[in-house]
Amino acid sequence: MALNIPEPLLNLEANCGVFAVWMLFQHHGIEMDIPEIIQACQHDCENGTFTIALAVALQRFGFNVSFYSDEDPDIDESERRIYDEARALNIPILPALEFQEIQAAIENGQMAIVSYDTLDGIGNQSLIYSIDDEEICFFDSFDPMAKALFEQQRQADGICRQTIMIDDSNLQLVQSSKLN
Repeated sequence: MALNIPEPLLNLEANCGVFAVWMLFQHHGIEMDIPEIIQACQHDCENGTFTIALAVALQRFGFNVSFYSDEDPDIDESERRIYDEARALNIPILPALEFQEIQAAIENGQMAIVSYDTLDGIGNQSLIYSIDDEEICFFDSFDPMAKALFEQQRQADGICRQTIMIDDSNLQLVQSSKLN
């Protein structure tokens, strides 16, 4: 699959979360303005974006989302504010999902963005492309990752097992100023 990734996204430091949201729009055949996605995701060039911020952005864009996470012992003030936004938008904030639960939800037609640590030790957020009992594939890397490795990487130090489940069956996008 050939993608024409926009330069502003390619050149964005710590772009994985913004890429996952952009890829979700691409999956639906919707062109979105990259600066608008960056702003909606509350992206920071040094640190990227919090997974909960992706959930807030998606909900505001019109997706129906639920957020799942382990207890985070190190929530900073800006992230705490985003959790408050999520609660105000009635985004369910629930305990972390197990691999099989993510797999079952995807098999039932939902999409998911997961957080995990890359093999280089960098926190990452990816939109799942496919998942089965043995492996998982992401839209940002079609190379399969073994289930055991994924489970190891989502439990690395400093990583909370976070998942955004996206039910797009009744998608009603909020009109964006730059939606094509």
